[in-house]
Amino acid sequence: MDKYINNLKKEFTEAIEHLKAELARVHTGRASAGLIEDLSVDYFGSQAPLKSLASITITAPREMKIEVWDMNAAKAVSATITKASLGSLPQIEGKIIRLNLPPMTGENRERMVKIVHGILEKTKISLRNSREGAWAGIQDQERAGEIREDDKFRLKEDIQKLIDEYNKKIDEIGSGKEEELKS
Repeated sequence: MDKYINNLKKEFTEAIEHLKAELARVHTGRASAGLIEDLSVDYFGSQAPLKSLASITITAPREMKIEVWDMNAAKAVSATITKASLGSLPQIEGKIIRLNLPPMTGENRERMVKIVHGILEKTKISLRNSREGAWAGIQDQERAGEIREDDKFRLKEDIQKLIDEYNKKIDEIGSGKEEELKS
């Protein structure tokens, strides 16, 4: 019976980690490797994450230095960063690419907050879908006589407590990101 709870905990923890990774890509006005490190670069006909082609260093609050390991990759990396629409054009200096991020405007902050809310909602929907799958499995087991009706409702309460706990974590993570956007 507790297999449902354990499976949900695992799924929910993975959803939280995915949420954190998604939010790291949201531009807050400060330089962060998370903004670009997972961008997919077309490197000699195949796709590779930027972090596998270069090292990323934060040199100032709004400045990054990307040092590509293969000089031939510099133009592809630069083009990929340009397509990412960060509001700044990368400058290539041999194997070094410099990226100066523009300051956030009030309009951009509002747009980013909406994006954050969308990401948070997608994560909550993912949790609800997992809950519904577990609940369907529990009901099937009860119909098959594998668990008692009391156990079914106890599991339903336990699952709801778990959902509430993880929704609270999602809200806390979202509030932290919003604060980061406002500062």
